[in-house]
Amino acid sequence: MAMLIALSIELVVGLLIFWTAYPRYSGFVKEHRKVLKLYWLAPLALALMDRLRLTDRFGDAISRVHQQMIGLYGSKQALIRTKCFAADVLSVSMFLLIGCTLVGIVAENNEMLGYGAILILFLPFVLYKELANQLRKKRRQMLLELPEVLNQLVLLVNAGETVQKALQRCIENKPDIDKNPLLAELAIAAYEIRMNVSFSKAMEDFNKRCGVQEVSLFTTTLLLNYKRGGDELVMSLKELSSTLWEKRKSLAKTLGEEASSKMVFPMVLIFLVVMVVVAAPAILLMN
Repeated sequence: MAMLIALSIELVVGLLIFWTAYPRYSGFVKEHRKVLKLYWLAPLALALMDRLRLTDRFGDAISRVHQQMIGLYGSKQALIRTKCFAADVLSVSMFLLIGCTLVGIVAENNEMLGYGAILILFLPFVLYKELANQLRKKRRQMLLELPEVLNQLVLLVNAGETVQKALQRCIENKPDIDKNPLLAELAIAAYEIRMNVSFSKAMEDFNKRCGVQEVSLFTTTLLLNYKRGGDELVMSLKELSSTLWEKRKSLAKTLGEEASSKMVFPMVLIFLVVMVVVAAPAILLMN
């Protein structure tokens, strides 16, 4: 009975807030529908965020999420993505609360509401961890791609191309640029250069969007030497290229070790299953 009353209160309050919030937030939800996890609950979540002033109450946590979003999507999209992330946390929390209440009614177990509360407490940390993993994977992929781009740039500059033209040639006829974070950011920089943005400004923005130390070293080397051109630029890029290839090798080794460590648990399970299959007939015969 208590769980049924709790479910009724949750649904009535949720529907009332949703009814008043939908006209105000429907435009934002439609515009960012692909980004939101539970877009149909997003108006309710956004209304609760504004009424409870959650961004002010949890300013430190929101700022950390915002920094992650800057690294993933750049400063232009970071604010919107942070807002969508906060809305996702609230939406999934409400979904879990209602779901656990329903399960509690079906199972006739009032403790399910407590389990739901525990899940909701851990949910922000899980989603933030997922966000941090995405950023780490993006930066690792950039570090793996950078030596190849740098090698191509060295060849083009050595062949007589200007740095600006060489950067544009590096991204021409490249398949699946959107799946390669470094090439995607480089394509934006090349487009800005074509739109008559100064080379130094375009590369500084490129560096900020990437947020990787090795990319910062790459852009600094270019900005210090691109006006000189010739042998000095080529030599600087070659030295940087050799350094980045060494870092790529060490990163590849680390990734290999991580992959092998992840295989330990499945291999132990397979070993136990094989042992049971092999030993079971012998034990049965002995009995």
